[in-house]
Amino acid sequence: MGSFIPSLQTFAKGSASFLAGTAALGVGLLYYGQNYMIYPSGFPPGSRTNIATPLEYNMIYQDLTLETSDGLKLKAYLMLQRREVPVVTGVYRQQHQFVPPKVDGQSRDITVDEEMDEEDQQIASSRPTVIIFHANAGNLGHRLPLARLFYEQMRCNVVMLSYRGYGMSEGSPSEAGLRIDAQTTLDFVRDHPLMRSTKIILYGQSIGGAVSIDLASQNPQVIHALILENTFLSIPQLIPSVVPYLSPVSFLCHQNWNSSESLTKIPSETPMLMLSGLQDEVVPPVHMKRLWEIATESIKESEIELFESEEPELAELHARRAGNPTSAEDNPQASKEKAGSLGYRKLRRGSRWWMEFPFGKHNDTCTYRQYWVEVSQFIRQFDKIE
Repeated sequence: MGSFIPSLQTFAKGSASFLAGTAALGVGLLYYGQNYMIYPSGFPPGSRTNIATPLEYNMIYQDLTLETSDGLKLKAYLMLQRREVPVVTGVYRQQHQFVPPKVDGQSRDITVDEEMDEEDQQIASSRPTVIIFHANAGNLGHRLPLARLFYEQMRCNVVMLSYRGYGMSEGSPSEAGLRIDAQTTLDFVRDHPLMRSTKIILYGQSIGGAVSIDLASQNPQVIHALILENTFLSIPQLIPSVVPYLSPVSFLCHQNWNSSESLTKIPSETPMLMLSGLQDEVVPPVHMKRLWEIATESIKESEIELFESEEPELAELHARRAGNPTSAEDNPQASKEKAGSLGYRKLRRGSRWWMEFPFGKHNDTCTYRQYWVEVSQFIRQFDKIE
């Protein structure tokens, strides 16, 4: 027994040393490595080098280089509206070589937007301008399918920013840096001869939502509306759910993105659409719900609850895709009827809109048809032309 006690003491000392080492590693990882954790600009692999262009999604565009106040060069795309959005076709060869496309039957290079005539300029200056701030992984090219909906379906001017350290933009990402990048983009829009008088709408997903909220809080009289999807209250408040073992040292997080505070600086009359996936596995849905409460607490109008059902076939498909069968497998008709009763809860309070998706996850909420129906209805408030 005597010889056994030292072994226990040795084990206890070893365990204590291991735990202390692990804690120190966690503290070091959080403090020094948090930028790499929060801004994984190289994921998925190839995101810094393989960047799709709007041309590949049938959009004429301008390839922009914006210079920030701290001397960095950022890449961005601009798609301006025009009288008619031309039909653009092109094909890929092996190794992703793009064959020059044909526009209205004529072969020509349209990578850079051609000079617009007076009527096209009037159209562009009368349409809303949407600035897209993407999530923390990937690059702006991955969001081109979303940009195409704003451009072709809603006829908005679209500006897409590549944050510093993302895609082909210079620098390394950080909260302070992304704030500068967002302001640089807004300044570009406000100085542009065709966009300076347009309604400016910010669209942000995940951390892009935080960027949007922060930018709007710094420019409350300039931003006309926000569309926010699956974003969070703040980074420190997100740590317990994303990396729970670092919760005790979350105070060391220097990348804050305190949206809960910034939101209070946005005028209550600024229209806002919040879109929440209730199966979000990255940002707990309670974050979006709390942001909604903050965004509406100063609005005097009462809250109106709406409920919109989806077609039974689609509702059933979404339920099964999310791993939540709607009823017993041996009763498909009952399953379809129950799925048809599933819907999207919508709230309205003053200028603020809310919509939740029962099976929406962090990265697929925007794939639901009703998501874009709601976005389109929201954008319609800012239409100047049919």
